Amino acid sequence: LKTSLVGCRRIGRTSGMRVAILPICCIVAAASPLQIVGRHRTWPDGHVDFDHPGVKIVARVTGAANVSAVLSKVGSVEDIFVVYCDGVAQLGSTPRATFSTKLWTESTKQSVPLCSGLDAFAEHDIVIFKSTEAKWNDIKPTPNHVSFYEIVGLGMRLLPPLVRPQQHRIEFLGDSITAGYCNLCEQEEGGPAAESFASSWPNLVCEQLEAECHAAAWSGYGMVKNCCGGDTLMSDVWLRTLASTPSDDPSDPHGTTADNIWNFTSWIPDAVVINLGTNDGLTGSREVLISAYNATYLDLVKSAAVAYGEQTHFFLACGPMSDAYCDPVRWIIGQANAMGIKATFLDHHGFECPAHCCGHPGADQDWQMAVSTVRQVEAAMGWSASTCSTPALDRGLGSPTC
Repeated sequence: LKTSLVGCRRIGRTSGMRVAILPICCIVAAASPLQIVGRHRTWPDGHVDFDHPGVKIVARVTGAANVSAVLSKVGSVEDIFVVYCDGVAQLGSTPRATFSTKLWTESTKQSVPLCSGLDAFAEHDIVIFKSTEAKWNDIKPTPNHVSFYEIVGLGMRLLPPLVRPQQHRIEFLGDSITAGYCNLCEQEEGGPAAESFASSWPNLVCEQLEAECHAAAWSGYGMVKNCCGGDTLMSDVWLRTLASTPSDDPSDPHGTTADNIWNFTSWIPDAVVINLGTNDGLTGSREVLISAYNATYLDLVKSAAVAYGEQTHFFLACGPMSDAYCDPVRWIIGQANAMGIKATFLDHHGFECPAHCCGHPGADQDWQMAVSTVRQVEAAMGWSASTCSTPALDRGLGSPTC
């Protein structure tokens, strides 16, 4: 891909007795070697929309001391981001994060500082990482996405991405356990500020395995029944490019718009990790849902296997907040294996879910779950973890490209 210098203008800058003429360059997403990892929608003018947790925009730049991004927001529910400059998280006033959309005016472009004080003669890696779910803890999807337009810097040049060995690819599908809901615990502000996908077990797994990852995770959602109301299910959201874009038919909570159907052949994972069932319940009065849960879950795995191919391996998890869906998950694995689909039980039992973390795994438990998951995935896939140590990554706030 070629770099497009859109809207550049030249200005004079005095440097001693000489005047340096430097372009202020706007690097547009779709026309440059920027990497966008995670589900996103690209528009003809080059800007991209996204709302899933863990989506990241990756750039290598030189020539600028200060770099900013231009973004905008649709919807009123706050999104939180972490920016990494050369692998170091730039922490702001929001806990374990860089910036928030909380005070943004809807559909208005915002200039967001990313990195400052850079050596303009060196090369720098910049990552913009979305650290919250599509529409925090909301059981009714309405559009709530972020748009990315460009990266701006005085004299900046965008460089081609580094050539890396073939990365593993992992897709995650889950609920609040996967999204990192309340994993920062006891945050006075609460709400989205207490959630950090950057510190969640899926993100830590990706760092340890040096994997490129996609994630679809939303608190309160289930496979066939949500915990606390709402008709749209996580099995519906999994089909979408933007999780929060609903059907244009108000009577159809399970659908979405035609242009929002995700193209499953556009990104093929080596492994798919699913942890759904806590919100379905499947005990007491909800035991009657088990047959529907089994059928829907198995159909999802079968459909994914057809789209991704026979080499993709499925890891179906149970725990740590409930074990009511463990037996159904094991039944689904048995059925999938009998059809020639590679599927393995992922044990998420035994991890504490502290009351001060809203009864969910906290960041410490996320780290423990990541260590356990890496070992189980390595054993099944024959992979080796990165030479980077998870503790050195500060449990999600170290280098995301280590």
